[in-house]
Amino acid sequence: MKLIICDRSTEPGDRLAETLAEAIAANPRLKLGLSAGRTSIRAYGELVRRFHEKGGFSFRHITAFGTDEYVGLPPEDHRSTRYLMNFHLFRQVDIPREQTFVPRGDAQNVEAECRAWDMLIEARGGLDLVVLGLGHNGHIGLNEPGSSPKSRMRVVELTSSTLAALSDGSRFRNIDETPTNAVTMGLATILEAKQVLLIATGLGKAEALHRMVEGRSGPSVPASLLLSHPRLSIFADADSASRLDPQLVQKAMT
Repeated sequence: MKLIICDRSTEPGDRLAETLAEAIAANPRLKLGLSAGRTSIRAYGELVRRFHEKGGFSFRHITAFGTDEYVGLPPEDHRSTRYLMNFHLFRQVDIPREQTFVPRGDAQNVEAECRAWDMLIEARGGLDLVVLGLGHNGHIGLNEPGSSPKSRMRVVELTSSTLAALSDGSRFRNIDETPTNAVTMGLATILEAKQVLLIATGLGKAEALHRMVEGRSGPSVPASLLLSHPRLSIFADADSASRLDPQLVQKAMT
């Protein structure tokens, strides 16, 4: 595990974007798994800025897979993962639309959509790099507590804490309009990726990061399962790292 703790709240996103840009420049044919949480979206904004202002890398041969989608939302819904990824990243860079994949939350047969999704990733040879945000309850993607490390793309029921976080007005206006189910890339698919980048910012993520890094690893904190990954990088700000051991924080501060 490589833990990077930054002073400024915006710096983890900047550092993640820098790592992504370097990875794409080194291998222009990367297969990416991309989450669409708030912290990840901020990092994509910096990645887009670097693409236009600094250059040195291209998305023309990149293949991108969204990690999750909410059941019932069509792609054109402004709250859907597909819409957000299009708006914040895909349409801002030179990636061909046919090389971007986000599961259909409005598919008539969602289970069949999940099976096809896993087959698509397998046919592409798996993922080179996955970008994830850390959930308040330790979820990654939308793999809620209790998720099996052997899980694949599937329908999940969102927990009350996830529903509360989602319904704060930034994505869904209230609890009544927040979808209660989602499809998510499974933990097995994530753990099989060659590299994992995790971002956490804000005091609201402090307990989850503490439980992930310093607690007992297991399905009750899905993010903790990442600790066994040989190429895991965690980008955190001082607030989200505020419950970690001070010696660990001092060592990881940049």
